[in-house]
Amino acid sequence: MGHEKWKKLVNNQKSKSLNDNKNKFPEQITSYFFIFDCFNNEILFTNSTFNTLLGYETSDFDLTLLLEIIHPDDLDYFLISEEKFLKFTNNLSFNEHFKYIHSYSYRIKTKKNEYIRILQECQGIEVNESGHLTKTLVNHKKIEYTEENNSRDFKIYDKSQNSYIDSENRFNLTKRELEILNLIKEGLNSHQISEKLILSKNTVITHRKNILNKSNSSSFIELIKKINFGL
Repeated sequence: MGHEKWKKLVNNQKSKSLNDNKNKFPEQITSYFFIFDCFNNEILFTNSTFNTLLGYETSDFDLTLLLEIIHPDDLDYFLISEEKFLKFTNNLSFNEHFKYIHSYSYRIKTKKNEYIRILQECQGIEVNESGHLTKTLVNHKKIEYTEENNSRDFKIYDKSQNSYIDSENRFNLTKRELEILNLIKEGLNSHQISEKLILSKNTVITHRKNILNKSNSSSFIELIKKINFGL
């Protein structure tokens, strides 16, 4: 009974309908994804829209090809961004890896020798028994072409907090200040933070003032916007 119902559900997909698949719109394809094996340093799977968007055969897509089609002026940025992400993920373990999506953009060359800008988004999908990242899901999305990449477009998104994090600690906050900032982002007030961290309320208030001064922000709403949008 269950198998028959499942078969019916599968056959009801529009992708199975000849009538719904008469017209094709490849120009509407704007993204593809692949699975990267971090441990063995290889691409395990690439979906078919890679061929639609870039023109290369999916069977030919490996790290050698990826590095070859990155715009020469963007290659250093690509490597620096990957180094930043590696430094970040090396400090995580087990389920922490699944909380974050890191992203940045660069230009790649299509089979027609035309450059397009893609936004690369990467997230962990597997860890080993020691809690270290072994496989990632990488999505490439075509975005508006620009000659220069934004030096601040490297971002790490915390899915659990629904916000971006300041992974580079641009405002040189202390460990305690970062801890308090994260609690503020969670919606805790000074009294709640003092209880959670076993600090006096006045100490928390002092830390809050120091955080705003260091970030040149008039409020935490302004500061969080700076962090989230790379301002």
